[in-house]
Amino acid sequence: MKSGRSLRACYAALNGLYWMLCCLIYSFSSSFLLGRGYSNSGLGLIVAAGYVLGLALQPLAAALADRRARAPLWVIGGSAAAVGLAVLALLFLPGRGAAVTAVYVLFLALVIMLQPLVNAFAYYIEGLGTAVPFGVCRAVGSLAYGLLAAVLGWVVQRAGVGAVPASGLITAALTVALMVWFAGAGTPSEAARTESAQSDGRGVLRRRPFRALLAAGTLLFFSHSFLSGYMLQIVQNVGGGSGDMGMLTGWVAVLELPTMFLFERLLRRFSCGGLLRFAAVFFAVKNLSALAAGSVGGLYAAMGFQLISYALFIPASVRFAGQLSDPGGANRAQAYVTTATTFGSVCASGFGGLLIDALGVRAALAVTAGSACLGALVMVLGLREKT
Repeated sequence: MKSGRSLRACYAALNGLYWMLCCLIYSFSSSFLLGRGYSNSGLGLIVAAGYVLGLALQPLAAALADRRARAPLWVIGGSAAAVGLAVLALLFLPGRGAAVTAVYVLFLALVIMLQPLVNAFAYYIEGLGTAVPFGVCRAVGSLAYGLLAAVLGWVVQRAGVGAVPASGLITAALTVALMVWFAGAGTPSEAARTESAQSDGRGVLRRRPFRALLAAGTLLFFSHSFLSGYMLQIVQNVGGGSGDMGMLTGWVAVLELPTMFLFERLLRRFSCGGLLRFAAVFFAVKNLSALAAGSVGGLYAAMGFQLISYALFIPASVRFAGQLSDPGGANRAQAYVTTATTFGSVCASGFGGLLIDALGVRAALAVTAGSACLGALVMVLGLREKT
């Protein structure tokens, strides 16, 4: 049996590795696919297809993970191995074409599919008798995301886009090794899984504040995912390059750390509903500031609002979903939130490239800023109830 400290440390490491994979798909899909000769429209359609497939695979993966107490180990480990095979293929497939497109869509889908499983793995560890500080562990994910973005932006600029799948191969291999380590940690209690199985998890959908969270989350993540997914084009529009994009992405990820580390303290003074309303307003402020930015420095200032928007939304939405769900339905409630925000990301990927090609970067930013403002309005009005 592993110690509680080592289990918490390794769960933090799992978050770090997972969000490094997310860094590759969110921040470097543009670099890789444009570098292979795809257009902005083609990039958007490929990423959107990966998101849609990932959403379709999420319930299947969750069903497999729920079958037995140790199943999450093998589902996450097996999926990470599949990611490794996909990025290995991308290293050897040249240029662009049907094979590269299909493999990249699979790579995206597998990473998207893993998100709720990685979040729910905290419950697996708690079944071993160890409490998990989710906010702190998720902050490690943001730190890893930022560090990889800063380093990889510099490497891609000098060594080419092949560094993107190479980074994915290393990260996937480390994830598989970590899940093998967890296999020696023991078998979690079946009690929590039994309680969850007795609930269909759908009662939370009858709660008006929760439905408002889902609607607002979709709109907010449309704007958020456009900024992260098309950051290279946004930076280039104000005179920057790949190196600037990597450093800016790293800066944004590091900004998330203080809020996530201090989230439990914030909850002692403010309600989850209040924190979500506050975060939604600053999603809008961030996007409006990005629209107004005329230089890389202006983008740094605009993305500084990540500290009190995205960084606050993530832990607050997890806690809010748990507060509103029926007993045993917290995991399903979180899955609904993940589905809503991922759908917003799908729309951003599918339409973002088309918007840029048809209207230009500045007009596309105006559209996504409008989405953020509407999402903030829905959140503020929908969560007026005391929550």
